[in-house]
This record gives sequence, structure tokens and C-alpha cells, in this order.
Amino acid sequence: MEYNPQIQDLLNSLENVLVQEFRTLQSLITATKQERILLNKKDPDAIMMIVEEKEALLDQFGLLEEKRRMYITSIANSFNIKLNSVTLEEIYPGLDEVEKDRLSRLYDGITMLVQQSRDLNFGNQALARTALDWLISAQSFLLSITNPSESYYPPGVKPSVERATFGDLGMKA
Repeated sequence: MEYNPQIQDLLNSLENVLVQEFRTLQSLITATKQERILLNKKDPDAIMMIVEEKEALLDQFGLLEEKRRMYITSIANSFNIKLNSVTLEEIYPGLDEVEKDRLSRLYDGITMLVQQSRDLNFGNQALARTALDWLISAQSFLLSITNPSESYYPPGVKPSVERATFGDLGMKA
């Protein structure tokens, strides 16, 4: 089907944005997999760097998503589709089969990558939470063995607030 030049430009721009979204999600998944490796290695500095990279990718994806909505709305207006919020599926009837299939495959790929990214992030979140729980438990254990019990004091030592709070570690408030 031949579209007027304005609609064809919008469709080309929409397709380019969808391709950029797809590639951004691929990069995000790669970064998330790298984050998992770093979580297992327990390297906080490297984890912070990869988290910053992921945040930048998510910001980029958000901007691309906004562009996609803008192009879809413009195309819908050209097809006289008047809705408050237009989705890609709602402009399919105005497209020829080749264009519809191409956009549909791209959108399906994006949807699949979003789900894969979410699954990986849930796994990473569980790893991080487990590591944090372990650290809290280790800290509690270490504090419990370094602090003397409240009822025991070595002969000749009077109980003080500092000793009761911090044990005999030489720490002072």
C-alpha cells in the first residue's frame, strides 16, 4: 500500500525507534547478566558501575518509549483514529500486511526482551537480598560474640555505659 509521504516518514521513524528500543533492551539484558556475575563475585564497586550503566539504558529506553508513543499517536491521527491513548495494535488496521507484520514482529520481540529483563532482574534482586541477609546475620553474630553478657564483668571492672554498649572493643561514642 502506498502511503502519503508524511505517513510513510512517520512509519519509518516508528520502525527506527522500535529497532532502537530492541537494541537498548538487548544491551540492558547483557548488563543484567553481567550484574549477576558481579553479584556472585561480591564486587561492590563493579556492581555500582553496572547499575549506573543499567540506569542510563533505562533512561534511554524511557525516551525511546516516549518517541514511540508520539509516532503512534501521529500515525493514528493521520488515520483518523481518535482515542486518548493509542497503542500500536490500534493502528494495524490502517497498515498493509507487510508493514503490519514488520512492526508486529518488532513489538513482539521488544515484549519478549522486556519479560526476559524482568526475570533476570528478579533473580538478581534475590541474589542481592540473600547477600544482604547474610551480611546482617554475620554482623549480628560478630556483635554477639564480642559483647560480653550483661551479668558478667571481669573482677575489679565496674560496668559502664560504654562497655555495655560496645563491649571491650575500645570504641567510644
